Amino acid sequence: MKFKLALVALSLLAVLVVTAMPVMAKPTTLAVPWYQAQFQWRASPIANPPQIPFGDWSDVYQNYYTSDEPDVFTLTGNVLHETFTYLPAVTNPVGLSTVYVYNKAEGKWIQHEGTISYTSPYSGLTITEYWRGYLDFSGTPAADSFNHGVSYQWSYVYGIDETTVKTKYPIAVWDETMGAWLVGFSIYLYDPTATQSYTTPFPSPFIEPVPASNCNPLNL
Repeated sequence: MKFKLALVALSLLAVLVVTAMPVMAKPTTLAVPWYQAQFQWRASPIANPPQIPFGDWSDVYQNYYTSDEPDVFTLTGNVLHETFTYLPAVTNPVGLSTVYVYNKAEGKWIQHEGTISYTSPYSGLTITEYWRGYLDFSGTPAADSFNHGVSYQWSYVYGIDETTVKTKYPIAVWDETMGAWLVGFSIYLYDPTATQSYTTPFPSPFIEPVPASNCNPLNL
C-alpha cells in the first residue's frame, strides 16, 4: 500500500503496505486505490525549507489518486495489518507495523495505537511517530466497498536538548504534555472519488496523541 506521505521533511515520502488479518477466515488480498488529501505542518530541517511557523499548514494537497500504487490489503477476519516503508530509506526503524481492528459499534476499522521510530536521513535525529485513525468500508473490505478513511500523524524528537534540536529543526515546538519536541503533524483523508474539497484549519487548541482512545478527534 503506497501513500504519498511527507514526514519530517517535505521531500520525505512514506509508503504504507497494508495487510489485513481477520480471525477464522482464509486470508484475502485486495488492492484499494483511493483519492488522498493531506494537511501538513513540518518543522523542516534547515536545509529543507519552507519553514512555516507552527499554527499553519506547510503544505496542502487534495485528490491525489493512488491508482498506480494502490493500497494493498490482506484481509483475515477482523484485523487489518499495515507495514510502513519510508522513501528515502530511514535507518534504525522500530515498530513499522500497525493494525486496524473492526469495531462493530462504530462500523469502522479502528487503528490500534502504537509508535514508530527511525533515524531521519535529513537531520540524523531519532523521530518517534504516533498514528491514529480509521478506515470505513460498506460490509466486507473491498475496492468497491471503501467509503472513507482518516489518519492523524504526529512526529516528535525525544531526549535531545533545545540547542541541538533547533540546529536541525529551527521551528520545532516544545510539547509539554508529551515531554518532547514536535517536528511534524499531518491529517490524511481518503475517499473513493475525486470530489475532495476539504477545508481543514490547523487545530487550535492543538490535539495531541494522548489520550489514545479517540480514533478521530476532529470528526473528519
